[in-house]
Amino acid sequence: MLTRFAAAMASSLVLLALGSTGGCNDARAAETLANGGSRGVHAELDRLTVEVERLEGVRAIKNLQRAYGYYTDMALWNEVADLFADDATIELGSDGVYVGKPRIREYLLKLGDGRIGLKWGQLAEHLQLQPVLHVAADGLTATGRWRDLAMLGQFNESAAWGEGTYENRYVRRNGVWMIQSLHLYTNFVAPYVTGWARVKAQSDWRSKASKELPPDRAPTQVYKTFPEPFVPPFHYANPAKAPAPAPAIPAASDPRVAALGRQARLLQDHDEIENLQGAYGYYFDKNLWDDVAALFSDSATFEDGQRGVYVGRAHIRQALQLFGPKGPQQGRLNNYFQLQPVIHVSEDGRTAKGRWQGILQLSEPNTAGAWGVGVYENEYVKERGGWRISKLHFYLTAMTEYDLGWTKGPIPVAAASAVLPPDRPPTEVYRSLPGVYLPPFHFVHPVTGKAIRVDPQPADSVIRPK
Repeated sequence: MLTRFAAAMASSLVLLALGSTGGCNDARAAETLANGGSRGVHAELDRLTVEVERLEGVRAIKNLQRAYGYYTDMALWNEVADLFADDATIELGSDGVYVGKPRIREYLLKLGDGRIGLKWGQLAEHLQLQPVLHVAADGLTATGRWRDLAMLGQFNESAAWGEGTYENRYVRRNGVWMIQSLHLYTNFVAPYVTGWARVKAQSDWRSKASKELPPDRAPTQVYKTFPEPFVPPFHYANPAKAPAPAPAIPAASDPRVAALGRQARLLQDHDEIENLQGAYGYYFDKNLWDDVAALFSDSATFEDGQRGVYVGRAHIRQALQLFGPKGPQQGRLNNYFQLQPVIHVSEDGRTAKGRWQGILQLSEPNTAGAWGVGVYENEYVKERGGWRISKLHFYLTAMTEYDLGWTKGPIPVAAASAVLPPDRPPTEVYRSLPGVYLPPFHFVHPVTGKAIRVDPQPADSVIRPK
């Protein structure tokens, strides 16, 4: 989409420059261009082109990282290696650092037992989720944080879950984005049968490949896996404390140029909101409540399930304690995935709305752990030069004990706290699974333009309907 936008923008601005000569003929228009009559338009074009290339970079990097996931899923190690720059590095878990594309290729083949492609009966899914991306102003380098959700196993032998965080660097060379540095901080790899709540921390958990093919450098950071507490370092400051600078879109002399500039700004807004919500998830994972609260506007609201509505950043900060003590804790898993965004920014670029899919992986010491899934319908506002969450509303679809699953072990949605009462009761009353509830959509159907009807819905009852 952005490539077409850039081409259209260039064509429009050239026509603007030619059209600025009024009724003059083409020769007169060419003379005007040569004499700098449209110099201002061309300067605006140059600045807009740089900004659009940067925005295109965000989308290209998303495709790059997702391609990494698809190739890894099927053990296409040559294709994976070719995503890296010649002088790139890779670091997976505690295996150490491998430097340069040839060494990366050799290491990946070792991980795959020397073969291209999966063995019969093998599952090796690595979902690349929840990007928080920042492209440098010059459009030549970038940094990104991603979540890795792994489903691993061998038919009739073993099955495991894996989860971790990438902190990566990217580089654009000869117009092509590639991976400069890929670093996966593994959180856990847990047997499917027992789940993440019963996994044991590992201090020496190098892979067989790393032991047989020593790395070029030792691990950049030594840490233990879950249930030990650990926060992978962030490449970015809290987006509410250090908002992204506005792109260099000038006040255009022609209203049509200004309209193109606004389109670029709206695309930038979309990216910033996706980063904001992604950061919310990463901070929530580790109970970094001060960082979570900073993402909200001064008069924001926070509503989770049936806990009621908390109003204002200060009260939201208190309400976050309902989800556990501040900071990462031994044996406590609090993963809140932020997925599948549908974002709409207002025409004036001051407010926005977003719908997200939330997946929860939870555990406390001496428990079996829990699964959860739900939907966010959020609102955002631009405040003090950056985007903030003005309304966060999480509708819990289902919560279930890990061992029993959603067919036998649903956990009721939490009610309002008596210790820290909300400012208002829930805006909508419903039950999670086995109850069925469809949260209202903030957007109309993208093809028909019609509003999505959310009623009638199945009658709910504590006793299963006959």
